[in-house]
Amino acid sequence: MDNSRARKKYLSLMWEIEKRLEVLKALISGEAHVIYLKAQIETEALQLRKVLELIAYSSLVCHQEQYRAIREDIAKDWHAKRIVNKIKTINPRFYPIPTKGCFDGYWKDVKSGFLTLKQFQVAYDSCGDILHIKNPFSKVNKSATAFHKRVPEYIDRIEKLLSQHRVYLPDNYGIIHVLTNFGSESELKLWWYGTTVNA
Repeated sequence: MDNSRARKKYLSLMWEIEKRLEVLKALISGEAHVIYLKAQIETEALQLRKVLELIAYSSLVCHQEQYRAIREDIAKDWHAKRIVNKIKTINPRFYPIPTKGCFDGYWKDVKSGFLTLKQFQVAYDSCGDILHIKNPFSKVNKSATAFHKRVPEYIDRIEKLLSQHRVYLPDNYGIIHVLTNFGSESELKLWWYGTTVNA
């Protein structure tokens, strides 16, 4: 794996996540305005879904060689939930682990309040539900208002997941440690360790 290219791609995806979270914050604060509430909720769902896709693609960047073994043309994969499910078969520990850092060779991890893999999958499906106009003959009631109320929590959970995190690479390639510091002026940073620091 070309570490330098993978690093740049990963950090580029993190940067875009931060910008889309800023758009979401502007929408829910009223700083950005959409004149029709349903259209605003759909805009929120679109931005959130794109953030989730970016998280899935960041996992793809870390597992690209192994992923190609099961899907030759990875450039055509777009469905985030399917991507993470495939990556999970390659590496069950693929999902970002939010951390406060490594102290004396041991990671001090965030224990709660972040977006779990299960919540990622639920949020992805919820976004899809909002982005489609409800069939007038459907008896399924999917509340756009309930989704709208959850958006600030999703933002908070995503920021807690990614602000500082590590990812275990496949095939004992080590780990990456990423510092995004969303909302600050700090530069995005990524360290690539060839051997794992104690889990």
